[in-house]
Amino acid sequence: MKKNRPLIDDEIFSQKNFLTLTKGILLSASRLSLLLLLLLFFHFTSLWAFLNHNSDWRPGYHRVQRVVDGDTLDVESVGEIRLIGVDTPELYHPLKPVQYYAREASEFVRHLVDGRPVRIEYDQERTDKYGRTLAYVYLEDGRCLNEEIIRQGYGFAYTRFPFKYLLRYQKLEAEASAQGLGLWANRGMDEFNWVLTQKTVPYEIYELSNNWWAIRYKNYVRLRLKTEELPKELLNLRQWTNEFSDRDLEKVLLENGWLRLPQEGKRNEKNVQKQS
Repeated sequence: MKKNRPLIDDEIFSQKNFLTLTKGILLSASRLSLLLLLLLFFHFTSLWAFLNHNSDWRPGYHRVQRVVDGDTLDVESVGEIRLIGVDTPELYHPLKPVQYYAREASEFVRHLVDGRPVRIEYDQERTDKYGRTLAYVYLEDGRCLNEEIIRQGYGFAYTRFPFKYLLRYQKLEAEASAQGLGLWANRGMDEFNWVLTQKTVPYEIYELSNNWWAIRYKNYVRLRLKTEELPKELLNLRQWTNEFSDRDLEKVLLENGWLRLPQEGKRNEKNVQKQS
């Protein structure tokens, strides 16, 4: 029967080294695994935070950074977007006072999209004359923001320029008007009463002889307009007063057939001279 040979010191030392080395390797592997787990944890945590705060990860979606007003948005990686086919009352126009329902329209849009991802759709024209991107904006639930503004009475169908959903937007406006929603409430009487409380300059229309008409705005007058010319001239006046400063407006009016009225004191002085 073969007896076990006693281990010599070198063999005992080698076995101890092997055990120590094995333990070291296992410990290192354990530490490495722990390190990898920590790295993976922080990686996915960072990724989750990125996905939660950055909308670019979703193809076709961009986060709304700021609602400028009812029809204009500041959108991440796109810039300023002007909504196509919709016009809301002015809130921050440099030459216009705040208009009726402007704040309500802005709050409505802010409630729907501010800080949220939206999908962008373009039409034939990509930018307007101010360099803003023209687009249809869609919510995550599929609704079109442009349509919702008109449908719920916070804005009008903007038909000055053609776009592919023009007829649909006109129909939505007609439905909102028929239901008396938002801007259309009380058949417009709410807006008229609101305007009366504001310090705005009215357009005055006078009937002259021979079926002529006159329009007065501040110290300017446009005389002897035919009946069929009156609507166009009122539309021109509205556009000019919205687009030009007082100084530039005077030049435009005088170049387009308007006359400057004499000041009240000078007019009374002339009347006194005629009577004497």
